[in-house]
Amino acid sequence: MRWGMEKMKKKILPIIGLMMAIVLGLTACMEALLEDESSESGYEYGEEFAGPGGEMYPGGPGDGWYGDEYGYGEYGDGYGPYGGYGEYGDGWDGYGGGYGQGYGNGYGDDWGGYGQGYGNGYGDDWGGYGQDYGNGYGGGWSGYGSEVEITGDHYYPYDENLGTVKELSGDIAVVSIFVKDKTTSWNFNSASDQKLYQTVYSNLSIAVDYLEKNSKSYGKTVNFIYDWEKYPELTYDLDINVDYRDIDRDYNRFDNTAFRAIEENVPTESILKDLNTDQILYMMFFNTPSSNTITSCTRNYYQGMVRPYEICYMFMNCNGDTDCPSNFAHEMLHSFGAPDLYMAEDYNITQEYVRYAEQIELNDIMRINHDLNAGDYVYDRITNEITDITAYYAGLTDYSETVDQWGFAKSQHDN
Repeated sequence: MRWGMEKMKKKILPIIGLMMAIVLGLTACMEALLEDESSESGYEYGEEFAGPGGEMYPGGPGDGWYGDEYGYGEYGDGYGPYGGYGEYGDGWDGYGGGYGQGYGNGYGDDWGGYGQGYGNGYGDDWGGYGQDYGNGYGGGWSGYGSEVEITGDHYYPYDENLGTVKELSGDIAVVSIFVKDKTTSWNFNSASDQKLYQTVYSNLSIAVDYLEKNSKSYGKTVNFIYDWEKYPELTYDLDINVDYRDIDRDYNRFDNTAFRAIEENVPTESILKDLNTDQILYMMFFNTPSSNTITSCTRNYYQGMVRPYEICYMFMNCNGDTDCPSNFAHEMLHSFGAPDLYMAEDYNITQEYVRYAEQIELNDIMRINHDLNAGDYVYDRITNEITDITAYYAGLTDYSETVDQWGFAKSQHDN
């Protein structure tokens, strides 16, 4: 391998020298162009703009020559407002242009920038210091304030501490989104997909009935508004530019893409107004193959999240099984703060407790989703329980003997 690399170096070095000469030549040309603003070429220059420290930078040449919109690259980022060396922003790291790919301008990556346009500021992806899609310093679509306020039909109030769902109480809207991604889709003319579609509806019906009844046993009255046959505004078929497997590769980008799809396609504000509620949960259903190994999961709210949307990502087929009603209720409970009990992750839950719960075969829905007697999923009911620990973390009760005895952290509902 070393021998092959040495031969390759001998061939590549002259090429590198030639490339450096070309770059130096282009740099000299660009400097000359920038010095002569009254060039007979007739290309207009962008206005000066301030960098992060207040220093001023010249704009790039405008339409024509190398690129469009005050830049050296087609829709790129870089030397002037709205401009750059690379195509679609995949290019130069400059003030007024983002480093990554996208229409953004400024100091950040992808859609982010210090200038103006689609996302402004120091943050990555749709984040920004300025105006438009996202305000603030954060990454993604983050805003610096406590509320997300967007022009158009997407503004709504939410609890800055708990996200789009607060507690298992009152009316809660459930939006069902059937996703077409890069590798999976739904074909409702197909008998198998139509059957799975009906399974989704059945699972959701059983899950909300289970949650409503268990909440009532803890003295809480909750009503999930989910029936898309009665409320057609609660279901959508969306084409989302993700691969469902990306959730294990880059969950931040996966979430941000899902947030964008919701923001652009689901009229959240009008749904909340029409249904007279201030709580909403989004469920995205992916028609994954049976060979899929990624289990369903939930994006529950946390402080600093770039958007408040709480989403259950339901990967309907996994390891040869189809998600059952218990899977649905399990993921929905996550959005209210209930942690997994089969692993030591949240609220200082220990591995010692996880082993203990396994030994006593704790039938809590946040530990197992199969029927203990059948040893498998059941699809006509939910046989798992909401024990004191899950009730406490989901906000159904203000005390848990288990949490007290084991010394776990307080619930997000325990103020």
